[in-house]
Amino acid sequence: MYLTHPHILRHTGCTRMVEAGIDPRTLQDIMGHASMKMTMELYNHVTDERLMNEILL
Repeated sequence: MYLTHPHILRHTGCTRMVEAGIDPRTLQDIMGHASMKMTMELYNHVTDERLMNEILL
């Protein structure tokens, strides 16, 4: 029994690649998604820390 599902690593990986500044269109290809919406709205998660860093820039 998993406390979390291994698939969560895809979400974490996507989020970390966005944080590292990878081009969104390139990230879409890396993730293998047909749409940018899938990549950016479902797999990319905005943390409170990330939100604050963007606000304070």
